[in-house]
Amino acid sequence: MITQAVVALDCSVADPLAYAFVTGTALLHLKLVLVHVWTVRARCQHDDEAQPEDKTNRGFQLISKVVGAVLAHGPMSKPPELVERLAKNAAENEPFFMLVTLALIRAPAGTGRFGMSNEELANIVYAFVALRFVHAFFFLLAIQPFRTLTWLVSAGVMITKAVVALDLATAADPLAAACIITAAVLQLKLILIHVWTVRARC
Repeated sequence: MITQAVVALDCSVADPLAYAFVTGTALLHLKLVLVHVWTVRARCQHDDEAQPEDKTNRGFQLISKVVGAVLAHGPMSKPPELVERLAKNAAENEPFFMLVTLALIRAPAGTGRFGMSNEELANIVYAFVALRFVHAFFFLLAIQPFRTLTWLVSAGVMITKAVVALDLATAADPLAAACIITAAVLQLKLILIHVWTVRARC
């Protein structure tokens, strides 16, 4: 996974939006690996193994001690189940955004009412990726209200990208338009589900 991400970051693509897609996906990929490592750190600190056999297998216990000696230093992290929610959050939000980006590569640049070029669309991708990294940082260190604020801003970026995508879809060929519209609508549906979740918590 790490090797593939590093190779992707080293690639050269002429289209700014395609390059942003490759670079953004690779960076988000590396972030997810980091979250998994942080989850292991949390399990080591809280002595909370993921599977029943992990508590009885001597070979795994030896590996766990070595990993714990490397990772478990420093301030106590959140409980593992809370750290895992960050991975769940990434799996829910990031693939849909990148799917919209991938679909938009097939759309004619500079068309639609917004008339956004691929360079401008690429900047939206970079903003989203940066916000996701900042959100993860605030999440892992339990810093509020910045955790929520960065998620809200990134959600706004997702909505903006979806609206622009729906606008650009009108100028694309029928199959590309179907892909763009489907990805954008699914992303908007996901945002609506998040809003409904917040409503339920309130």
